[in-house]
Amino acid sequence: MIEVKTKYDLDTHKEFLRFLFFRGRFYRYKQIAFTIMGILLLLLWFLFYFIIPEGFVALIFMWIGIILILWAHMVPALLSWQNAREASKIKQSGLEIVFGEDRISITTAGESAEDTSALPYEKVFGAYETKNDFYIFITRAHAFIVSKKDFVKGVPGDLRTLLKTKMKKNFVLCK
Repeated sequence: MIEVKTKYDLDTHKEFLRFLFFRGRFYRYKQIAFTIMGILLLLLWFLFYFIIPEGFVALIFMWIGIILILWAHMVPALLSWQNAREASKIKQSGLEIVFGEDRISITTAGESAEDTSALPYEKVFGAYETKNDFYIFITRAHAFIVSKKDFVKGVPGDLRTLLKTKMKKNFVLCK
């Protein structure tokens, strides 16, 4: 049995939303790729501006470049701030997650009540391990963040082994 008690903070939330936008094995590199593509499109705009000063194509390159750069850096931060405000009850009280042999038990403690849910590993949509956290996806868009620093019983390596065994192809180790 592996047990984790975790509380969410703004930085954890930002990292999770960044992961959601650039999900996959190399999610950190995708953010860099978006930024590089945006800069290249802005350079193309600059070149087209001097070749065809009033060209419509130059404006398209400029706006696509600006949108890619904003998407890669600003949107995750803005959504993180908004989601952190909405999730204040969980943020204040935290989660207790117990990884058993056949199921994951998740306990949330609110201001007036406590709620426990059990989820078999077969029902978990997917799990990802990053440098600092595990993301356990219940659906395509809803996940629990398991911080590697918040383990009460067990260690992150134990959870990695358990998830690899139980989830097989639905577990991804991200670089």
